[in-house]
Amino acid sequence: MKKRMANPSRVKSGHRIADYQGGFSLIELMISITLGLLIMAGVLALYLDLSKSNAELAKMNRQIENGRFTIQLLQQELWHAGFWDTYAPPLPSVTPLNPTAIPNPCAAFSEWSIDTAYINNMFLVPVQGYAAGASLPDECSSIVTNRQADSDVLVVRYASTCVAGAASCESYNANKLYIQTQACSDTSLTGIYNANAATIPVLDASGSATVYKKNCTAPADKRKLIISIFYVRNYSASTGDGIPTLMRADFDLSGGEVKMQSAQPLIEGIQSIKFEYGRDTDVDGSADIFDDCSSCTATDWANVVAVQVHVLARNLEASTGYVEDKTYQLGSTTLGPFNDGFMRHAYSSYIRLVNPSGRREKP
Repeated sequence: MKKRMANPSRVKSGHRIADYQGGFSLIELMISITLGLLIMAGVLALYLDLSKSNAELAKMNRQIENGRFTIQLLQQELWHAGFWDTYAPPLPSVTPLNPTAIPNPCAAFSEWSIDTAYINNMFLVPVQGYAAGASLPDECSSIVTNRQADSDVLVVRYASTCVAGAASCESYNANKLYIQTQACSDTSLTGIYNANAATIPVLDASGSATVYKKNCTAPADKRKLIISIFYVRNYSASTGDGIPTLMRADFDLSGGEVKMQSAQPLIEGIQSIKFEYGRDTDVDGSADIFDDCSSCTATDWANVVAVQVHVLARNLEASTGYVEDKTYQLGSTTLGPFNDGFMRHAYSSYIRLVNPSGRREKP
């Protein structure tokens, strides 16, 4: 039986067909590459969009945190304002202890240590402020520096809620300034009863003064005198960085002298703090008038029983493509539009001065 021979033309043709089908054509490769690039472009765009959204969200979260923390900080300070341990200052309507002048918050203790009138004014005026643009005493020129033009200054005074030397409290330092209130009323106890402390607390920075509690045997608690100044500086770390920052200056011991210290940065991104002070005009503990107290007298400041706090916070970094065209109402003041790339948010809180208002309440 004869074998049939394969047709050479068919074999050759078959090899030629196999060669043509063994891969992708140039057009197919170009299409696949194009599709791959489109997919990669989509993934990259999604990634960049998510990254931008996360960055903006982080900016906003930090701004919200800074704004709320500022409100909480000022709230806590104002709650303490006017706390003088067991001492209750007379109402401003009572003479001769009516305040005679607005205390200078930047005066060193050595300037008023024996000035009875100044000390009385200080106890009667636990809160005072300076509206935007208002001048501060000359002594403050090296303390309150580079003020933000559209922001107020707040001063708060009180005795520390922590007794010096007590557990979890600051250790006692004989050179720091402490307040002691006398509760012992037995005038026959020579060397125990202090006639000078009968109507006003004792302030001492030498460690030598001692007054007693009601039992006339236990020394009265020594509480550090707190005087703090809050304001907004127009930069954070270095002049010209453009990051407005909440600052705080404290009255403390430095270089052997008790005086107002240099201000320290607290919270970045706080562009403005504004205050409206509620004054009690009928001695019932409730605020009857609210304004910025720019023309207040010493007696007006002594009648402050509440504070409306307004805070404008902004992002630390600008947002690409964003233009800030909003206006913000901070009490009676309108700020903006700023026409820049920084997002902002306003915060407000009504804060009752527990100590001054509580002493005026009537059953």
